[in-house]
Amino acid sequence: MFTDDREFLAGVWGNYTLGVEYMINKIDSTGMLFVTGTDDWGRLSQGGYNTEANMLMYRVLVTGSLLSKWMGDITLSIEWADLAARLKDATFRMTFDAVER
Repeated sequence: MFTDDREFLAGVWGNYTLGVEYMINKIDSTGMLFVTGTDDWGRLSQGGYNTEANMLMYRVLVTGSLLSKWMGDITLSIEWADLAARLKDATFRMTFDAVER
């Protein structure tokens, strides 16, 4: 992203989108990512609906939306940006207590 190396991006784009789509398929009817793998070398208590994994997925979708624009796929860019917004809303709704303002 920071080098504007579109040639590199074009070379990995197919695998990148496959990986993102694999993870998108783990977003269920709650609107959140449900982590099925629990063996994470760097973090404890992985699995299920955890805020950390959902915020990482949010960032993947936001970044992927930008990369999709660079690749000329506006439809995918809009799709991933919309999904990121819905994921963020679901994560806030399901994992944070309501705050009175």
